[in-house]
Amino acid sequence: MSGRLQINLAAVAHNYRVLQAGNGQNLAAVVKADAYGLGANEVATALWAEGCREFFVAQAAEGVALRSVLPDAQIYVLEGVFSSSFATLRAQNLCPVLNSVDQCVLWSPSGLPAALQLDSGMARLGLSAEEIALALQNHAIDVCLLLSHFARADELGHDFTQWQTDRVIGVYTELLQHRSGLRLSLHNSAACISGVALPAGIQQLGRAGIGLYGGNPLATGRASDVGLRPVASVFGQVLQVRNLQTGMPVGYGGTYTAIADERIMIVGVGYADGVPRLLSNQGHVFVQGQHCAIRGRVSMDMLHADASEVDVAVGDWVEVMGANICVDDIATQAQTIPYEVLTGLGKRLHRVYLNDSEARQWMH
Repeated sequence: MSGRLQINLAAVAHNYRVLQAGNGQNLAAVVKADAYGLGANEVATALWAEGCREFFVAQAAEGVALRSVLPDAQIYVLEGVFSSSFATLRAQNLCPVLNSVDQCVLWSPSGLPAALQLDSGMARLGLSAEEIALALQNHAIDVCLLLSHFARADELGHDFTQWQTDRVIGVYTELLQHRSGLRLSLHNSAACISGVALPAGIQQLGRAGIGLYGGNPLATGRASDVGLRPVASVFGQVLQVRNLQTGMPVGYGGTYTAIADERIMIVGVGYADGVPRLLSNQGHVFVQGQHCAIRGRVSMDMLHADASEVDVAVGDWVEVMGANICVDDIATQAQTIPYEVLTGLGKRLHRVYLNDSEARQWMH
């Protein structure tokens, strides 16, 4: 029996508005990796209805899929251009984010607009300031957007964020002298929430990712602390309810042993569905107003949870992630980040897209 992944598109729209307000109303949506595992077509369509007109994907194939549902959107491809994707980008009107001199050389004959990524300190993708100057001097490229990426904006007040900001603004203002229509894109979800300041008069296109999907973009706390709402909820059905006697072991390896007589429920989701195995003996599920501790190891298709304080029966649904078991807490318990939890949700989960009223109705 498969679990259920419930995706609240009204919450996505709410989170977009929160992040947009923190970014001067100029905000694009990052929908790479199938919108962080939640369904790029459905999420992007909801965001388009909310007024979002610009989207970022990681790969050309993702851009092609998104173009089929949003024919008029501006779609940027973060991996840039390769000889194998050149024709596709042109045919699908996808805008590559050029990340190297070689990519600049490859795209130049197209005569089409491109974004340009400045490596401002992540040592990831992007050109140095010197490479950008040479590339634009030697190749005719219609650069519509200068892009860079904060490395530590989630750490409030970190000096490195200001260092990156100064570096990016220096390059941007220099380029702006020769390209009056050039736009800047710098803020991620964390920068939108924390309000990383730019010099007066400079506007930029924010790129919202994890915040859209209900994860806390800051290094500490929960998404709800900054006004963001949970988007993804995972539910599993009770497969069996069992009585344990004192001293009985539970699950693989017997890592939990009943310290008294108790009831447990076996819930039909496991690590194949994206429930981190590191929740074994420390995570919870939520049902009937109670947080119920996970007992023993999470296995591939199911988990055990304490049922001593709830009156559950076979077929009942319990929350494994959602409004009461937030993705931020799960990530902390699993020694990871919300991004990995969301993108790791299993494909066999039955996906359902709801708005607020439908979500409340289903829960009751």
